[in-house]
Amino acid sequence: MKIVEELRRAAVVAGLTVRYLLTTRRAIVTALLAMVPVIVVLSMAAARVQSFGIVLFQILMVPLFLQVVLIFVTIVQAGSLIREEIDDDTLPYLLTRPISKPAVVLYKYLGYVVAMFVLLVPPLVVAYGVTEAYTGSSFGADLDVLGAFLAVTVLGGLAYGAIFTLLSVGTRRPLFAGLMFGFVWEGIVGSIPGDVPKLSVIYYLRSILQGQIATGPLHDFGSRTSAGVAAAVIVGFTVAALIVAMLVFQQAEFKQKA
Repeated sequence: MKIVEELRRAAVVAGLTVRYLLTTRRAIVTALLAMVPVIVVLSMAAARVQSFGIVLFQILMVPLFLQVVLIFVTIVQAGSLIREEIDDDTLPYLLTRPISKPAVVLYKYLGYVVAMFVLLVPPLVVAYGVTEAYTGSSFGADLDVLGAFLAVTVLGGLAYGAIFTLLSVGTRRPLFAGLMFGFVWEGIVGSIPGDVPKLSVIYYLRSILQGQIATGPLHDFGSRTSAGVAAAVIVGFTVAALIVAMLVFQQAEFKQKA
């Protein structure tokens, strides 16, 4: 009975989080940003760009989708999980319920994961489908490319979401901290020669693309880390960041504003 009750609480908190993340005005902005890859490939198809095809799709998706759209959407969504409830003084009401602080973080993160899937996966699939249709190929002609990008979208969304959830719990300005990490740290560290890029999430995402795509520009990324190891590192990092966020939130004290 305790397990059933806890699952019910998880479903309630996660469901409320999904509704909040997908129905506010901020959700409209993130949804529009998530549609950028579709807009770009439709524009190239309409302009009849001669080089437009699965190779150009791969070249565009790393800087456009993984390093801009994915990071910005996850910053906006995960960065607001806890901090906005603190600022709006609604968190004390939630904490009066029979649910532990670490569970609040975990269940809200699960709600974020659902919202992230809804926002990021469909545009990627549609952009891929438009690319294949433009070149006259069947939808399954380059499934290794689609599968690799879906994998890095999910894994990247999980990892960045855990990081930005931690920032939402541990900092007063999670959006600024998230922007610094996502666009400064990931951009600079990920482009430094040697082993330094291994300190960035984008390095492991690119390693997965290199290992999963049979041919194309991303196959020659030059990473010495296999796709399996890269995926394991990202999962481990996600779990670690989420656990730290739960521990930090457990120790925090929140008082209702007068």
